[in-house]
Amino acid sequence: MSSQPVAKINPTVHRPNINKDNWLGFVGDVVKFSGEVCFKSLLRIDGHFSGAVISSDGTLIVSTGAEVTDAKIQVAIAKINGTVEGDIHATKELVLGRTANVTGKLSAPALIVEEGALLNGSCNKT
Repeated sequence: MSSQPVAKINPTVHRPNINKDNWLGFVGDVVKFSGEVCFKSLLRIDGHFSGAVISSDGTLIVSTGAEVTDAKIQVAIAKINGTVEGDIHATKELVLGRTANVTGKLSAPALIVEEGALLNGSCNKT
C-alpha cells in the first residue's frame, strides 16, 4: 500500500488588518519606473523615477544616487540628496542635501541648502 501526499487547502486565510494610511513607500535602487505616485506618510526613492509625486502631508526622500526626471513634486516635506529634474513644491520645508543636484523650479516656505548642493533653477518663497 502506497500513500500519496495530499495538499490541504485552508479556505480561511487570516490577514492582519494594517492601516494603509501608515504604510511607508520605498523605490529600490534597481527599480526604474514612471507615472504618478500618491502617498500619505513617507516615500523614499533610491532608484529612477519619472513623473509626479504627490502627498499633502507626507515626506519625500530622494536618496544619494537616485534620479527623478520630468518631476512634478508636490509634498509637505522634501529631502533631496540625489538628482531631480523638474519642479518641486513643498508646503512645509525643502532640504537640498550636500549631494543634491536639482534642475528646475523650487517653491517652499522654508528652503535649506547644504554646502555642496547644486541648484540650477529658480526659487520662490510661498
